Amino acid sequence: MMRIAIAGAGPAGAHLAYLLGNNGCEVLLFDARGQAWEKPCGGGVTTKALREFDFLRGHDAPMQMVSSVRVIAASGREITIKPKSDFAIYSRAEMDRMMRQRAVDVGAKFIAARVALITRASGRWELTTQTGEHYGCDFLVGADGATSKIRRRLGVEFASQDYCYALGWHVRGSDPESSASSRVDIRYLKNGTGYIWGFPRTDHLSYGIASKYREKTPAQLKAELLEFIEAESPDIAREIKSAAHHSTPRAEFYGAMLPALEVESWDRLRTSDAKQNWALIGDAAGFVDPLTGEGIYYAIKSAELLAQALTQRVRDYDEMWRAEFGAEMRRAAQLLPRFYLGKFAGAPFTERVVQFARLHRGVRDTLNDLIAGDQGYLNLKPRLFRSMLSIV
Repeated sequence: MMRIAIAGAGPAGAHLAYLLGNNGCEVLLFDARGQAWEKPCGGGVTTKALREFDFLRGHDAPMQMVSSVRVIAASGREITIKPKSDFAIYSRAEMDRMMRQRAVDVGAKFIAARVALITRASGRWELTTQTGEHYGCDFLVGADGATSKIRRRLGVEFASQDYCYALGWHVRGSDPESSASSRVDIRYLKNGTGYIWGFPRTDHLSYGIASKYREKTPAQLKAELLEFIEAESPDIAREIKSAAHHSTPRAEFYGAMLPALEVESWDRLRTSDAKQNWALIGDAAGFVDPLTGEGIYYAIKSAELLAQALTQRVRDYDEMWRAEFGAEMRRAAQLLPRFYLGKFAGAPFTERVVQFARLHRGVRDTLNDLIAGDQGYLNLKPRLFRSMLSIV
């Protein structure tokens, strides 16, 4: 029986623990937090993910189904799109709690401790937690997020340009019957790569903003996000502005780094070593869409691919994820500056996307499919331009 240690019990690590435990492996699942928490994440689960991963629907973790998506250009021009299929927003605390429990139910051993030290001797990994406990394993998996300590200890480094920065507030006390309770808001930034979001949860709203790391200062991001919140919820904006600290009784502040790998980084990315018996999945591997910041689908998918590789040939794992979604991720990295900063017909590209979506069903359908996760990047530009040019 192979003993596998997984550092990180988010969607990637917990799902891998479930798959391996269900397949008879002995699994050690580590996480520094004993209880799942509300991570700095929008919590959006695309139509594609809901369709592909049945377990996301068949459980008791609360999710807010989305009936409309409002896309707003930096100028304020907007369009509201009705999704063709289900699209959900999860509380990350509830999603992670559910996924951890699935893993424990099939025999994975959950250890509420951070892996502080890893060493390799006699073909095995030795792990030491911050509490001084020691564990041995045959295979080590890093699933400990964007700033993964396991990844760095294994010699895989991301440069500063391979990140974006996200911050925002979880706002409680919102009216569950309001018109915005089942609507997602996305607003493109002024002179920046990224966007603002307003995501409804079952018991609160998640407001956030993401931009390439160091492109804007945290103060600038906060100011731009607060301007948006003020237009949507003036009382919440006033409360945040008047608070002495980042958080208020109703609004909990969050901030985090997210992977947003450059093209060159995708080309040289190494996420496993069959001789040394280690692999990376989810955010720890950099598997986040550089254009949208969506990572939940890729966390779960990479766990499934690694589970499959572990039952066949580990050395195939890198080839498997590259074939499954690597080319799309690389293309997203290529498109990112053009999509957010590029010009088309004398205006920002995102401005034209919203403008033309108001005029033409083909552009609306493309935007809808992109949000749902059903529109790939390899043919996104030709499809958008065909639709745009047909109305110019």
